[in-house]
Amino acid sequence: MARPLTAAVDLEAILHNYRYAKKLQPSCKAFAVVKSNAYGHGAVEVSRYLDKEADAFAVAAIEEAIVLREAGIESPILLLEGVFEGDEWSLCEQHGFWAALENAQQMDELIASQAKIEKVFLKLDSGMHRLGVDKEAAPGFVEALKATGQVGEVVLMTHFACADDLSDLITMQQLTYFEQTRQSIGEIEASVANSAAIMKWSVPEGGWIRPGIMLYGISPFAEVSGRALGLRPAMTLSTKVISTRQLKKGDKVGYGLGYEAEEDHVLATIAVGYGDGYPRHAQNGTPLQINGQEACLAGRVSMDMLTVRMQDYSVAPAMGQEVVLWGGDVPVEEVADYAGTIGYELVTRMTARPHYRYLRGDDS
Repeated sequence: MARPLTAAVDLEAILHNYRYAKKLQPSCKAFAVVKSNAYGHGAVEVSRYLDKEADAFAVAAIEEAIVLREAGIESPILLLEGVFEGDEWSLCEQHGFWAALENAQQMDELIASQAKIEKVFLKLDSGMHRLGVDKEAAPGFVEALKATGQVGEVVLMTHFACADDLSDLITMQQLTYFEQTRQSIGEIEASVANSAAIMKWSVPEGGWIRPGIMLYGISPFAEVSGRALGLRPAMTLSTKVISTRQLKKGDKVGYGLGYEAEEDHVLATIAVGYGDGYPRHAQNGTPLQINGQEACLAGRVSMDMLTVRMQDYSVAPAMGQEVVLWGGDVPVEEVADYAGTIGYELVTRMTARPHYRYLRGDDS
């Protein structure tokens, strides 16, 4: 029998979330960000489902983009980190990719390649200090790119450092810096908004928004779930009970014997572990569901297994019962909080071991 760990991905939920992003910023076109294997949800399957509706897709690097083209994706694809080697510019022309550009070397290599690129997104460092040119250099980059005759359109883009913190003034400072730079350049399209900015900030009209984590129904904000924001979570990670045993009060469980039974109860062993991407640092008490009822982690996470107990000690788990690790009534954001991380990391760290099942339209 196949190991019973399954990631069910609701493609209709992802489409719903894409449409919701566009509804929140109706004057903008929207990338569907499918980098890192669509945040662990399967870039090819997700992109195929959205291809007829998405304005464009965005990935981190050219190898991710080539996989989508080879899978038959026809929409434009943006390389968010641009090219890493000069010969990638000719591949961009060949496949019709758009690319971000953030330094003089990338521009020099573009000119030397003589490749023709429909859109280049000039990245402005508006305060995050990770990638991008500064305000003083930006007009010269735009002028030089247009002068090549190789670029159809230049778009000015930036990325926010603190958009998920509504009490932080840094985002307003970055927006002000961005708008000052736009004014120094003249008429130019903008792309500034990640998921948090799309949902909670006032961003420039027109141009391009970049919904990423929100596409998958996961909140970009601490202490609030995607569901509470009107999103539909797309992934349900589930497995089954593969063993049970009766514990007596005082019995200890797992590596390091890190869980001690406070009273007699049945312990269940389930088929999932950090080798599948489940967080090793999840604490005792991390929520899940067994057969639709509340349960929690009891003991240290192993590579291939977890031990769990019901919240209600009077209920005993049984062999073969379904266990929901996240999804549905078990928000991935809550599981991440118990592991000291964020929902982004849980879904993007998924390995190839789970069996993926895709739900389309009425299937979901």
